[in-house]
Amino acid sequence: MRGKSLYIILICIGLILLSACKPGVPSDYIQPDEMEDILYDYYISQGMATVSGPNLDNEDYKRDLYFNAVLKKHHVTRADFDSSLVYYYTRADYFVDI
Repeated sequence: MRGKSLYIILICIGLILLSACKPGVPSDYIQPDEMEDILYDYYISQGMATVSGPNLDNEDYKRDLYFNAVLKKHHVTRADFDSSLVYYYTRADYFVDI
Protein backbone atom coordinates (compact mmCIF):
# COMPACT_ATOMS: atom_id res chain seq x y z
CA MET A 1 0.00 0.00 0.00
CA ARG A 2 2.79 2.39 0.92
CA GLY A 3 4.63 1.69 -2.36
CA LYS A 4 1.48 2.33 -4.37
CA SER A 5 0.85 5.74 -2.76
CA LEU A 6 4.50 6.71 -3.29
CA TYR A 7 4.16 5.72 -6.95
CA ILE A 8 1.03 7.90 -7.34
CA ILE A 9 2.76 10.86 -5.66
CA LEU A 10 5.77 10.54 -7.99
CA ILE A 11 3.49 10.43 -11.04
CA CYS A 12 1.67 13.57 -9.84
CA ILE A 13 4.94 15.42 -9.26
CA GLY A 14 6.17 14.35 -12.70
CA LEU A 15 2.99 15.60 -14.37
CA ILE A 16 3.23 18.93 -12.56
CA LEU A 17 6.85 19.36 -13.65
CA LEU A 18 6.06 18.46 -17.26
CA SER A 19 3.14 20.85 -17.46
CA ALA A 20 5.26 23.68 -16.03
CA CYS A 21 7.83 23.32 -18.82
CA LYS A 22 5.94 24.75 -21.74
CA PRO A 23 7.94 26.45 -24.46
CA GLY A 24 7.71 30.18 -24.80
CA VAL A 25 9.48 33.16 -26.26
CA PRO A 26 12.97 33.56 -24.77
CA SER A 27 13.49 36.66 -22.67
CA ASP A 28 16.06 37.95 -25.20
CA TYR A 29 13.19 38.83 -27.55
CA ILE A 30 10.21 41.14 -27.28
CA GLN A 31 7.31 39.23 -25.76
CA PRO A 32 4.20 38.59 -27.90
CA ASP A 33 1.89 41.09 -26.16
CA GLU A 34 4.38 43.92 -26.49
CA MET A 35 5.31 42.89 -30.04
CA GLU A 36 1.64 43.06 -31.00
CA ASP A 37 1.41 46.64 -29.70
CA ILE A 38 4.62 47.66 -31.47
CA LEU A 39 3.53 46.14 -34.80
CA TYR A 40 0.13 47.85 -34.55
CA ASP A 41 1.77 51.23 -34.00
CA TYR A 42 4.34 50.47 -36.70
CA TYR A 43 1.70 49.79 -39.37
CA ILE A 44 -0.28 52.88 -38.35
CA SER A 45 2.86 55.01 -38.57
CA GLN A 46 3.78 53.64 -42.00
CA GLY A 47 0.29 54.46 -43.22
CA MET A 48 0.60 57.98 -41.86
CA ALA A 49 3.92 58.43 -43.66
CA THR A 50 2.41 57.52 -47.03
CA VAL A 51 -0.44 60.03 -46.80
CA SER A 52 0.01 62.53 -49.58
CA GLY A 53 1.17 65.92 -48.51
CA PRO A 54 2.61 69.00 -50.12
CA ASN A 55 6.10 67.47 -50.33
CA LEU A 56 6.20 63.87 -51.58
CA ASP A 57 10.01 63.76 -51.63
CA ASN A 58 10.32 63.19 -47.90
CA GLU A 59 8.17 60.04 -47.62
CA ASP A 60 11.18 57.86 -46.69
CA TYR A 61 12.25 60.43 -44.13
CA LYS A 62 8.76 60.46 -42.58
CA ARG A 63 8.64 56.64 -42.48
CA ASP A 64 11.95 56.53 -40.65
CA LEU A 65 10.95 59.36 -38.33
CA TYR A 66 7.63 57.72 -37.42
CA PHE A 67 9.27 54.32 -36.99
CA ASN A 68 11.81 55.79 -34.58
CA ALA A 69 8.96 57.44 -32.68
CA VAL A 70 7.22 54.06 -32.33
CA LEU A 71 10.41 52.46 -31.03
CA LYS A 72 10.93 55.31 -28.58
CA LYS A 73 7.32 55.04 -27.37
CA HIS A 74 7.81 51.36 -26.55
CA HIS A 75 11.38 51.78 -25.20
CA VAL A 76 12.82 49.37 -27.77
CA THR A 77 15.95 49.69 -29.87
CA ARG A 78 15.96 49.02 -33.59
CA ALA A 79 18.29 46.05 -33.03
CA ASP A 80 15.88 44.53 -30.48
CA PHE A 81 12.96 45.04 -32.85
CA ASP A 82 14.81 43.55 -35.82
CA SER A 83 16.06 40.49 -33.94
CA SER A 84 12.60 39.89 -32.45
CA LEU A 85 10.99 40.24 -35.86
CA VAL A 86 13.39 37.67 -37.31
CA TYR A 87 12.63 35.35 -34.38
CA TYR A 88 8.87 35.60 -34.98
CA TYR A 89 9.24 35.22 -38.76
CA THR A 90 11.11 31.95 -38.25
CA ARG A 91 8.43 30.70 -35.84
CA ALA A 92 5.21 31.24 -37.73
CA ASP A 93 3.08 29.70 -34.99
CA TYR A 94 4.03 32.56 -32.64
CA PHE A 95 3.73 35.18 -35.37
CA VAL A 96 0.19 34.09 -36.29
CA ASP A 97 -0.87 34.55 -32.67
CA ILE A 98 0.37 38.13 -32.74
